[in-house]
Amino acid sequence: MSVCTFIASDYPLTEIEPSQDYPLDIHIDDGTVHDGGADDNYCLYTFTDVEDYTEKRNAVYLEWNYTDGRAKQIIAYIKNALQNTDSIELWHVWLMDCYEFEDSPVVHRRTISISDLTTKHIKDIDSADIWNTPDKMHPNRPSFYCMEIKR
Repeated sequence: MSVCTFIASDYPLTEIEPSQDYPLDIHIDDGTVHDGGADDNYCLYTFTDVEDYTEKRNAVYLEWNYTDGRAKQIIAYIKNALQNTDSIELWHVWLMDCYEFEDSPVVHRRTISISDLTTKHIKDIDSADIWNTPDKMHPNRPSFYCMEIKR
């Protein structure tokens, strides 16, 4: 199980890979990963489990370490996708197979216009805390985040 950030749409979304190979340094001792920081060093891959989270039919998940430059490219990607649909959803979830009522996630939703979308919005949703125990009655319930972005 792990955290996943994905973009969902009613219209098919394009996969993206870096234009070149970049170095990847993983430091287990201090828990850090360095990927060179190049703005195009991220991937968007088809997310096949989209129907578990939203009614949108198509999705790509982000494989990246956040940088402002990469977030600007994601905003451009979303703007481009909005030429084919009225709204896009940006999700941040914990991947799970199924939910019982007692452990179903608390979904935090917000809607924003593409003209108001900033890198801070992307950073906030990508770094949101899944296991923040928002519900004192059900402390084992994860928090999922969905930002709907409209034209």
